Amino acid sequence: MRTKRKSRNSRSKAPSLFRAFGLDKGSRQDARDQSIVEYLGYSNCSKDGILDLVDGTQARYLRVHSTDLYSLDDETRSKFLDSFTAFNRVYSNDYKIVVMSTRIDTSEQQQYFRHLKNGIRSPRTRYEKMRLRLVNEMLLQAVMLSRNTEDYSDVQFYIMIFGEDLHDIRVNTRTAQFADQGLMGLRPLDYEETVKVLFRENNLNSK
Repeated sequence: MRTKRKSRNSRSKAPSLFRAFGLDKGSRQDARDQSIVEYLGYSNCSKDGILDLVDGTQARYLRVHSTDLYSLDDETRSKFLDSFTAFNRVYSNDYKIVVMSTRIDTSEQQQYFRHLKNGIRSPRTRYEKMRLRLVNEMLLQAVMLSRNTEDYSDVQFYIMIFGEDLHDIRVNTRTAQFADQGLMGLRPLDYEETVKVLFRENNLNSK
């Protein structure tokens, strides 16, 4: 399998990752700046998510449609394993499996429910009492989720495929989608989705 290639760009040309992803105020448009792709070791990324590698070849990410394999029933999980086995029998080209596990921040939800709770501190009517009880329950759920690592996670699976040129990568995309028999639901990422995956893959401190 192929591995990630290191960027050949100089440090002085590296863009701000925060600015490129709109993490600083008023610069969301910069998320489309191709320089972030170059900084991460690729010469270009098309609108439909096809990456130009520095050696002249191409690559793209395909997302697996289910991201919670552990919660699947035994029969469905068995079908996924059979589908992945069939994929490897049919798809003989190089590919890379990317698994990303991140934590989902519920701080905004907690802040929202606390705001609602402060607005009905002294409930008088039956409706206000019921509303306060519901808000307290939702706030408790948000807090408990933040303390449970297993339930407080988001797992996403991707398959990165490669090709010699644009025609080759498109043929390999169709072959990969055919090879999994439709069960994994492989879907190509567009430009914005691809850049976000690249950013998360190369920045372990990102959410």
